[in-house]
Amino acid sequence: MSAVAKNAHVWERDELDWYVEPERCTRQLLARERFMGPIWDPACGGGNIVLALLACGHQAKGTDIVRRVGAQETWFHGERDFLKMIHPVAGNIVCNPPFFRAKGAEAFIRKAHELAWGKIAMFLDIRFLAGADRATGLYQDLPPSRIWIVTPRASCPPGQYLMDGGKAGHGSSDWCWVVWDKTAPAPAFPALGWLTAEDEVAS
Repeated sequence: MSAVAKNAHVWERDELDWYVEPERCTRQLLARERFMGPIWDPACGGGNIVLALLACGHQAKGTDIVRRVGAQETWFHGERDFLKMIHPVAGNIVCNPPFFRAKGAEAFIRKAHELAWGKIAMFLDIRFLAGADRATGLYQDLPPSRIWIVTPRASCPPGQYLMDGGKAGHGSSDWCWVVWDKTAPAPAFPALGWLTAEDEVAS
């Protein structure tokens, strides 16, 4: 089903919650977070996160529940249902997870902790930080290390809308990177900071 813009900032909802962040959001993250070892994006979509990582010199790969890229993209490692994987397979995971009213994002975060042994960075709607159930559940079970608020606002339209020739406009939602550093002791409280245009790592 094609995604169509309802107005300047609202689109029909993608059935798989495939929404595309600009590559600059990943480059901003890399200005503040150092990743050692390979990085995996298990919901890579068209590959914006993986391509930004590769351009900045990282060893990176992507998988997704469906293929959205051509066969020539050697960084794509196949169609995989991330939530059904059972063995540790990655040093680091960097991902814009399918949100599904926060349930999808939380499921991805918990699964990432089962499969990664380095850093986990999730690109999330900033409202995800405010859920009362997560305050007494997810964030107590898995305290984040750092939260990076993305500025300026990023426009994240449905991937199908972009594939159909649509263009991202000005962002109207707020986004953040939430980072769990499994190589360091869990903090009592996460550090909070802002990513600005000046933070963007050049590829």
